[in-house]
Amino acid sequence: MRLTRREIIILVSLWVVVGGLIVAAVIMLQRMQSVSETSAPVDIPTPLATYTLPPSDVTARSLYPLAEEKAKGWREDAQLVSCSGTWTQTALNLVGRPVQWTYRFYSAQAKTLYFVTVTPDGRVAGTQHLRQVYQPPPILPVEIWEVDSPAALTNWLNYGGGQFLGNNPGIDVIAQLSVRTAGADPEWTIVGFNNKNEEFFTATVNAVTAQTSVLR
Repeated sequence: MRLTRREIIILVSLWVVVGGLIVAAVIMLQRMQSVSETSAPVDIPTPLATYTLPPSDVTARSLYPLAEEKAKGWREDAQLVSCSGTWTQTALNLVGRPVQWTYRFYSAQAKTLYFVTVTPDGRVAGTQHLRQVYQPPPILPVEIWEVDSPAALTNWLNYGGGQFLGNNPGIDVIAQLSVRTAGADPEWTIVGFNNKNEEFFTATVNAVTAQTSVLR
């Protein structure tokens, strides 16, 4: 059956949007990786719980089953590698609100990465990476993932991110969950980044124990 001109335009438009989201996610992930690799963790005393986020049913963990279903439809052996979310031009009264999450999966059989985006209202889109990846990335063990995105973000705020965000309203805050080395616990890396002066504040949160360290 031949597609009509209108159907072709709609399909092309959808893939342009999805492609743009994937490119943005990759850029953010690369930026976060470069920031974390040039910093050293510093353990500081547990601070007072100055900041708390309002409860939400839309989190990285709650949206994951939708992403997993999409990935398993792509490849049965697809396994989660990382997930990330971004609060753009945010502030203390805005950070933590429901955002779109990007999940990255890896198929060992296909040696290929697959990106799945899930919006707060449950819309799902998937895109396969064009190049094969012969060195498999560390797999994120979902079964031990205990600390969800609101708890990780709350720790970031209380360990200094809240003060940094308060002094720099309108910046981007990026949260990524991944495994640094095979066999290690999954870990949140949360970065507040000011594009104007390139200042940043980064903290890591163990997704199993919630142990938090500041990177400086």
